[in-house]
Amino acid sequence: MASTFFGLETGVRGLLTHQQALEVTGQNMTNSSTPGYSRQRAEITATDPFTEPAFTRPKVAGQMGTGSEVTEVIRIRDQIIDQQIQQQTTTQGYWNTRQDVLGQAERIVNEPADSNIRSQVDAYWVALQELAKTPESQPTRSTLRQTALTLTQSIRENYTSLKDLRSDTNDKIVSTVTEINRYADEIAHLNKQIGEITALDDHPNDLMDKRDQLVEELSKDVNINTSFDKLNRITIQINGIPLVNGDTADPILALSDNNKGMVHLEWSVPKHENVVVTNGNLAGLLQLRDQDLPKLMDSMDSISKTLINETNQIHKKGFGLDKSTGVNFFKGSSAADIDVSEEIQDPEKGLNKIAASSNVVGLPGNNETAQQMADLQHKLLMLDDTSTMDGFLGNIVGDLAEKSLAAQTNAAHQNTLLTSLDNRRQSVSGVNLDEETANMVKFQHGYNAAAKVVSTMDAMLGVIINDLKVSP
Repeated sequence: MASTFFGLETGVRGLLTHQQALEVTGQNMTNSSTPGYSRQRAEITATDPFTEPAFTRPKVAGQMGTGSEVTEVIRIRDQIIDQQIQQQTTTQGYWNTRQDVLGQAERIVNEPADSNIRSQVDAYWVALQELAKTPESQPTRSTLRQTALTLTQSIRENYTSLKDLRSDTNDKIVSTVTEINRYADEIAHLNKQIGEITALDDHPNDLMDKRDQLVEELSKDVNINTSFDKLNRITIQINGIPLVNGDTADPILALSDNNKGMVHLEWSVPKHENVVVTNGNLAGLLQLRDQDLPKLMDSMDSISKTLINETNQIHKKGFGLDKSTGVNFFKGSSAADIDVSEEIQDPEKGLNKIAASSNVVGLPGNNETAQQMADLQHKLLMLDDTSTMDGFLGNIVGDLAEKSLAAQTNAAHQNTLLTSLDNRRQSVSGVNLDEETANMVKFQHGYNAAAKVVSTMDAMLGVIINDLKVSP
């Protein structure tokens, strides 16, 4: 036979159950704006009935319910959506990085339009044509020298800016690796806590939310694969090598190459194993530093060398107004040091050393050397004699613009895709205040009903104890 307090105990269980459910609802509502928070739900089930089946149980009409209880508090999460967001976040990081750095490179090479290298090269060819028309003119010679000085200065500055951009990209690689290692350490620490709590058959919901946020931030930086063990600890791998395994994080090392001034990446475990990344911020930075920017700088070197060598080869054979010959028009050997030669820059004698004539007999009106230098504009000197310098320069600018546009387009697409996925995740895991308000009212009514049961049972016990003078 059931205890005299049986109904009272049932009511108390109902009070405790609905109180805990209200607390979970309050937790949801107060965290409705918390980034990364996952909606939680109190799982309410009926407690075991009285009595349990047994040969020795008392003879009763049937099993009697004993109330309800909260068996667990679960967080609402869709792992499939999480994996999709993780993968697309990695791709977004890659394209955002390329968009940023290629945009900077494009601004260096191609802006502003009235003073970029292409316009200055055009001005240089025009100045040579003018020299060919009036080889004896001092103002024309002065214009050519100033145009050449402006062009070479622009080439040097652009090359230096690209070199600095590459160095900045290398610095970003170092800071990104530091960030990856920090995320890995924090995730490993959370893994330890989550594993310990899960082993006690509990649900560390808030800790798992924090960890999921860190994993998502990590996925911006590098392509990762994730898996979970029976204690809900996450294992994170980069191309098959563990970055996080249980409560252990194996950091990536950014080791300086003293010869090149750049860093290369190795695993701390296994030692001397190169880190291979294929997506994310880090992959984008490595590709920009090791491929895109060096290619752009090499192209500027190539056109600078051609301009220096081809112009000097012609100019040295010509004669200046002072009958000088064997004088180089340019000096240097690359985009880093291209300049107008000291002889031509001489403030007193330099203009007369500009060779426009092919021989001394025709001075000062002979223009053959000047015309030969001007004709370099149309000669196929680049890409194994398949392109002019103008065409080659146009290809440099066009290729950069094409890459930059592709990065912008893909970055915009990824942002749109991630917004859509995040909306889907919010519909599953986000807090709906209207729904939580309805739950709060529902649990409040449940609490009031349980309180009514307790109140009624108390009145009944009062009759037994006080009026009948019977002890329980």
